[in-house]
Amino acid sequence: MPMKWRWTLLFDSEKELKELMQGKISHVHRTMFGEVLLVRNNDEILAFENKCPHQNKSLEGCWLEDEQIVCPYHQYHFNLSDGRGQGMYVDKYQLKFEDGKVFLGKEKWSLF
Repeated sequence: MPMKWRWTLLFDSEKELKELMQGKISHVHRTMFGEVLLVRNNDEILAFENKCPHQNKSLEGCWLEDEQIVCPYHQYHFNLSDGRGQGMYVDKYQLKFEDGKVFLGKEKWSLF
């Protein structure tokens, strides 16, 4: 089955996203996909599902260590590149910047 992307508008402008993340490592944002964890790693902003698979806790308050998100509850680590870590993974979403707007993409299965 081919993978397709489902996109939703996250911010009306890239400037709005950058201002929101200014001085922050992470921010939890509510979307049509549920709560999304936005993470700033230097100048790059990444998006993940806001749920640690260990005990389904929020990742709000996480920190970064060696290119990994660290869960604030039990210090489980997840790679920024793909969300994998410690035998589990956090879903990673795509961000797309188009026409000055920011879109959030989630993979979905499709028969067509």
